[in-house]
Amino acid sequence: AVVQVDDKLRIAIPESLISRVADSESLAEYRQRAVTVGDDADAHHELARWCKGATLLPQYRHHLQRAVALNPDHAKARAALGYVQHEGRWIRYAELQKNRGMISVGGRYRLPEEVSLTRDKDELNVESKRWIREVARYQAAVARGGERANEALAAMRGIDDPSAAVAFAKALMDSGKQPRSLRMFWIERVTQLGGRASLEALVIVGLNEPDSTVREAALESLQRISPSTAVANYVPLLKSNDNDVVRRAARALSYFPNPELALPLIDALVTEHKKVIPADQSTSVGFGNDGSGGMSTGGKAKTIVTKFENPPVLALLREIEKDADFGYDQHRWRLYMASRLSGYRGDMRRDP
Repeated sequence: AVVQVDDKLRIAIPESLISRVADSESLAEYRQRAVTVGDDADAHHELARWCKGATLLPQYRHHLQRAVALNPDHAKARAALGYVQHEGRWIRYAELQKNRGMISVGGRYRLPEEVSLTRDKDELNVESKRWIREVARYQAAVARGGERANEALAAMRGIDDPSAAVAFAKALMDSGKQPRSLRMFWIERVTQLGGRASLEALVIVGLNEPDSTVREAALESLQRISPSTAVANYVPLLKSNDNDVVRRAARALSYFPNPELALPLIDALVTEHKKVIPADQSTSVGFGNDGSGGMSTGGKAKTIVTKFENPPVLALLREIEKDADFGYDQHRWRLYMASRLSGYRGDMRRDP
């Protein structure tokens, strides 16, 4: 790039050293504006804003600094230069955050502990992805059978890295068509390694698995390592719009009987489920005996409400409250629970 300094002097500059080229018209207008600002701090701040819009960044910073030099408490110019007011004095925001023990990461100031946790999480994600590939390779060897299958199973049994839990949890979730023995192996592995991914996989298998042996193994594992996680996930499902989910949740909760489950179980003894039947948009033609005729369209959308009694819910409620049995009579169950909470010992079997 060649810069014409005057009629007799030109300077050649390598393009690798050029970061920005200012429009000559913008520079000309800047010179005209700069003549008028004088020693007015507000005028310098306004000119700085104009320079920023015209991408004249060195001039932008110069006029902010002039505004602060003329008025040390010019808040807008100070803020544009990265200052904040702290304990009655102006201090650079970066310095303030540094004094507070914060560090800059990606343009944001964060606590070192937070940064460390994020880095640990990122490293764990990298390790987890590596284990997913490794476990998939072992899986392929198991599928092929033979001696290598036994070697692959032995190798996977020897893995004790917690970051591998994600890989085994994924294998368990994807194991629908695999032999029962292999699916039981995945349950064994996630139970041993633990972690959030393992618990999530066990909770899902304990709810949805059609194979009762595999399902029960998952629920028994949850019993041992984190019953509270299972209860926290299954209780809300007692309010599901899908009645099959309600029953499966009660079936899973039977592995975690607790008197505190009584009230949500009573609410789920009999559940109502709505089904909307769309309006019939068809058109029909009819003729009367007298030869008259007419056309009619289908009816409006209909909502059908169906009530379901839920045997798995009742069975668990009877197990928890062994001294009472009101069948599916939710009203009597609620009266009974109210009497227990209040200390009343009358006959709650009588009609209200």
